[in-house]
Amino acid sequence: MINNITNIESTMNARKELEEILNKLKEKQNVLVCADISYEARWDGKEQITLTHPHTKEEAEAFFKALDFNYDDGFGSQELFGTVWLTYGVWLSRWEYDGSEGWTVNSCPHIPNHLYKKNLDK
Repeated sequence: MINNITNIESTMNARKELEEILNKLKEKQNVLVCADISYEARWDGKEQITLTHPHTKEEAEAFFKALDFNYDDGFGSQELFGTVWLTYGVWLSRWEYDGSEGWTVNSCPHIPNHLYKKNLDK
């Protein structure tokens, strides 16, 4: 169950925040697959930070280095957006509400038994 780390509050450092979440999820055997994150600073424009799949160790290091910045998580517009894909149908999505922001851990629900056919003839 992953619910104990959903709606992670921001730390104001994009790298530290994501690494903290990924370390917690690693305990559940989930690992980073790829990511698409954008940083929209109020005055500096928009920066896209991506990690492709598959990726090398060097590409992952460059991705985390690019995320090593502080952002303003106070009242006003959201600055950090994105989706991070992990293994086993788990992904992180960025949220903002009423001046607060952070990451939510999402997971694909299991298919209930009543939706499985007993055989293919029916």
